[in-house]
Amino acid sequence: MHIADYIRDVFVPANVAVAAIQRAGLRIDLAQLRRLRADWTKELAVMKAYVEAESQRVGKPISYSEKNGVHPPKMAAFLFDGLGLAPGKLTDKGGRSTDEESLAEFASIKNPWTAEKPGPDGREDDPVVATVLRIRSMAKGIGTYLDSFERTVRPDGACHPKFNWALRTSRLSAEDPPVHQIPERSDQQIADGIKSCIVPRVRPALDRKSWDPRKHGFCFRWDIKGAEAAIRGAMLTDHYGVRDPVAYDYIRLGKDIHSKTASIIYDVPEGTYRSGSFERDSVGKPVFFGQIFGGSWKALKWQLWKEGRIRIEDEAIKKIVENFSKGYPGISALYEVDKVMLGENLGGESADGRSVLSSCVDPYGRVRAIEVPKEVVPYFRNGTWRQLPFEMDYEIKKKLLHAFHVAANTPTQSCNATDTLWMLALLYGGEYVDLAVPPMWERDGVLYPEAKGWALNEGPGPGGKPFQAWHINTVHDSGWGDGAPGYMEATAKLVTRRCTAVPLDWRLEADVPYRIELKVGPDMADLRSYNKVAKEFGLEPVADK
Repeated sequence: MHIADYIRDVFVPANVAVAAIQRAGLRIDLAQLRRLRADWTKELAVMKAYVEAESQRVGKPISYSEKNGVHPPKMAAFLFDGLGLAPGKLTDKGGRSTDEESLAEFASIKNPWTAEKPGPDGREDDPVVATVLRIRSMAKGIGTYLDSFERTVRPDGACHPKFNWALRTSRLSAEDPPVHQIPERSDQQIADGIKSCIVPRVRPALDRKSWDPRKHGFCFRWDIKGAEAAIRGAMLTDHYGVRDPVAYDYIRLGKDIHSKTASIIYDVPEGTYRSGSFERDSVGKPVFFGQIFGGSWKALKWQLWKEGRIRIEDEAIKKIVENFSKGYPGISALYEVDKVMLGENLGGESADGRSVLSSCVDPYGRVRAIEVPKEVVPYFRNGTWRQLPFEMDYEIKKKLLHAFHVAANTPTQSCNATDTLWMLALLYGGEYVDLAVPPMWERDGVLYPEAKGWALNEGPGPGGKPFQAWHINTVHDSGWGDGAPGYMEATAKLVTRRCTAVPLDWRLEADVPYRIELKVGPDMADLRSYNKVAKEFGLEPVADK
């Protein structure tokens, strides 16, 4: 895509759509918010009393402040001297760190070790450390989200975050309140509580259990299934002529790429590990997303520990990386393409004169400058890359690896974010460009022709009436919204139509479709598959390819 086409067809319409999202805002159930804050405040008091009693018991007393904080050196003395835990990394000032990363050796909210799922040597999470982490998470849930929601609610009953653009990747972020940072990946309980306060603006169900989308308003969320996998593992490999013979077909046909990855890295027959298995979900999936960007075995080892508290020995990790490269040769070749492009684009110096500038270009035509250490330039020859000598300074090697990572990561991240923005623009602004589906879906064409003239946020709707459904937020490759009674079926058709037919030329040429997962429910915390809900209430299901 030419950069001028990108600005005309995506950037400007997406700006308008984001402005509409900001105007719509997120409707907040203040009664639910206050109930939740009261419950969490009581729970915090119990947990803080327990931790303070334990600190007294071991002779390293601490006391939580009104804002639920503890002076870090005192917390370190309690945990490491009083409880006898082994300290991990140091802070920038040389103190013993007590952040979540450092305490993961002893407890985690995201991946707890329990009697049913113990950690190394059969260990369970330390109850005191687990409580310390829970206090922090719950206190942040109250201060950063519940209090912020209540403070920013306007007379229309909604809070209207400010959205910011990341110029390099086109990703959006939100502040005041920061609704894009709700901790779904780190603490699902707190995230669900926060999202339970976000409700439909028209006739929300007072009793969530009796919710009926024909009588009550609804919330919805759509996600692009496996967006990064589709872009990096299939579209870009095709775009650069290194199509992977395995990943391309799996992603293109909507097959389980993570199950395939698990079979490859463990060298077992295909289908051995299915969804729900440890090998597929906890190892295969993070390995795929780590390795499509060319991460080292050391980076993968750290990623598995950080994301899942999984320890794998060095030789086993090296074997996993080796098997991945053999199983997905096109993806491995793509990382080499990134390096070659970095070498071919070497140009002038950075502003401080310490680095040489290179760049990468995404399929939308946007260029990102990348700094490469001067010392490694002689090792680029005619676009090819030669290995650095072993004795070269570690910091220089580290900067080069970062440059490689940026060159690999930026096109995927920017395309992922921009495709989402294009979907938002189409859902709000209507079909101002001709929609198209990849050739493998041409037989059915662009779905739901009856939705061609519809548009969210009170644009034209069924029967010529304003479309009573609104986009209210976007997080990476998803869109959040709410709607009025009777509009859920129409919303499902509209979202499915516009999100599966984004007319991005290199995506169409690669013949890789986007698949959309749509969930609906009485609030943003209680979302279920649209087709299951439609079946329950006698509504029309949407295509699920």
